[in-house]
Amino acid sequence: MFFAMSPTQKIIGQLRHRRLTNKVSEMRTYENSRLLSGFGRAVRDKRGIAATEFALLLPIITLLFFGMLEGSDLFTVNRRLANATNSLVDLVAQEPTITESELSDVIVGVTRILEPTDTSTVVMKVVSLTKGSNAGDPVKVHWSRDNKGLTPYPAGSTYTKLDDETSLLPDSSILVVEIDYEYDSGFSGRVFSIPFDFSHSSVRWPRKSSRVQLCASPDPATCTT
Repeated sequence: MFFAMSPTQKIIGQLRHRRLTNKVSEMRTYENSRLLSGFGRAVRDKRGIAATEFALLLPIITLLFFGMLEGSDLFTVNRRLANATNSLVDLVAQEPTITESELSDVIVGVTRILEPTDTSTVVMKVVSLTKGSNAGDPVKVHWSRDNKGLTPYPAGSTYTKLDDETSLLPDSSILVVEIDYEYDSGFSGRVFSIPFDFSHSSVRWPRKSSRVQLCASPDPATCTT
C-alpha cells in the first residue's frame, strides 16, 4: 500500500538528498587533495635525494673528466715525442757523414712533429758513441750536438747512459738521440702535476759506414775521425 507524499515531505527529501550528495562530493575532494599532497611530497623527496646524490658524485665525475682530458693530451704528446726520437736517430744513421748545418736542419724538421704544442722547452741531443778494441773498454763520446748547436757531451768523455753497453761491440759505434721535454698542457693540473717531464731516447747503428762523421763544412778535412 503506497502513501502519497505531501509537497512538504518532497521538499524535505530533496534537501536531504542534496546534503548527502554534497557530503559525498566533499569527501571525494578531500581524499583527492590528500592523494595529490602525498604525491607532491614524494616528488619533492625524490628531487632532494637526486640532488644529494649528484652533490656526492660531482667530485668523482669532475675528477674523471679532467683525468681523461689531461691523460689523453699527455698520451698524444708522449707518442709524438717517441716518433720524433726514432725519426731523428734514424735519419742521422742513414748518412756516412753529416755537416753541422745539415744536422741542424734535420733537428728542425723533426721538431715539427711535435707541433702544434709549444716546443720552446724541448732539448734534443744527438750523440755518436764509440768503443775501443777491448770488450772492457768504456763507451766514449765520438761527437755530440743538441738543438741549440752546442756540445752537450765533450768528445772523448765517458758515456754512462747506455742501457746495455754490451750491445756496442769493440771497434764499433752507435748513435743515440735523447729528447727531454718539460710540457705544460695549459690545463688545471687537477689530476697530473704540471709541468710534466718527458724523457725519451733511441739508438741506431750506422747503416752506411762504421761511424757517422760530423763535419763543420762539406770539406772532408773538417770532419771528425
